[in-house]
Amino acid sequence: MPANIVSQNTTALVADIGGTNARFALAQNGQIIEESIRVLPCGDYSNLDQAVADYLANQKTVVVQACMAFACPVNSPRIKMTNNHWTFDKSEMKALLELETFKVINDFTAQALALPALPDSALVKIGSGKAIEGTAKLIIGPGTGLGVAGLKQVGSHWLPLPGEGGHAAFSPVTPLDSDILAIIQQKMDYVSWETVLCGSGLELLFEAHSILASNPMTLKNHEITTRALEGEPMCKQALEHFCSLLGRAASNSALALGAQGGVYIAGGIIPRFPQFFAKSGFRSSFEVNDKMTGYLEGTPTSLIMHDYPGLLGAANALKNPLV
Repeated sequence: MPANIVSQNTTALVADIGGTNARFALAQNGQIIEESIRVLPCGDYSNLDQAVADYLANQKTVVVQACMAFACPVNSPRIKMTNNHWTFDKSEMKALLELETFKVINDFTAQALALPALPDSALVKIGSGKAIEGTAKLIIGPGTGLGVAGLKQVGSHWLPLPGEGGHAAFSPVTPLDSDILAIIQQKMDYVSWETVLCGSGLELLFEAHSILASNPMTLKNHEITTRALEGEPMCKQALEHFCSLLGRAASNSALALGAQGGVYIAGGIIPRFPQFFAKSGFRSSFEVNDKMTGYLEGTPTSLIMHDYPGLLGAANALKNPLV
């Protein structure tokens, strides 16, 4: 057995670690042991090893295999979290945790690897289209940032295609887009998709919409979504625009990747308002194109409604030799 592949019967530690919370679980044979799931605030611990030690002590267990997904670049020997204070050397952490196997992957690599394992009940289809077998899949999701990744089947395994598509330049199409961009550019020179498609991005969008309405205001993203669902006009307008822009960002990425295997919406924001999202301009915006409308109309889009897809993906990464 290759050194980086976990035995089917080995109980392993998996984690999905973001800027705010670290989600831990035990896994076996690609499946999460549901009762082992714990969510620990990153701010309560000085570094990863303390959180792991606390989790394993609570579980009264010891592990020698682990796969952890981090919301930051993971290709260099040293991990430095983008939105919290954790930082460590991968080799040193492996030794400190006394692990035989320590796989470190990007959080959206884990999200992508979860796709084949998700039950149908965890997917809400938005619009029409049918997946073409053997073609690539795309996953995109706004949360603290905007994650984008692809997935392609290679033989009997799935190959994740990580990227940084969230940092591609925002591309206005409508006059409203251009007006909003002009306002945001008064605060920053470069506007990416992540600038407008994340929690703080929703706040920027709302502020820009209020400025256009000659009534400048600021609200937190959770206040915007709550008021939008209650029917407050300015908040509803900003949230609608957010959904439409996500459709365009997903469309751009799907065209670049050739994601006729389906586009999947993840992240911590959209699942808060699935009914609003389903009725929004997301899908119509996704399909708009001068020459590729038919191509996009045939590409299915789905919203992921699963509490811990990152943990599921990390569990499947353990036994995947392509990761």
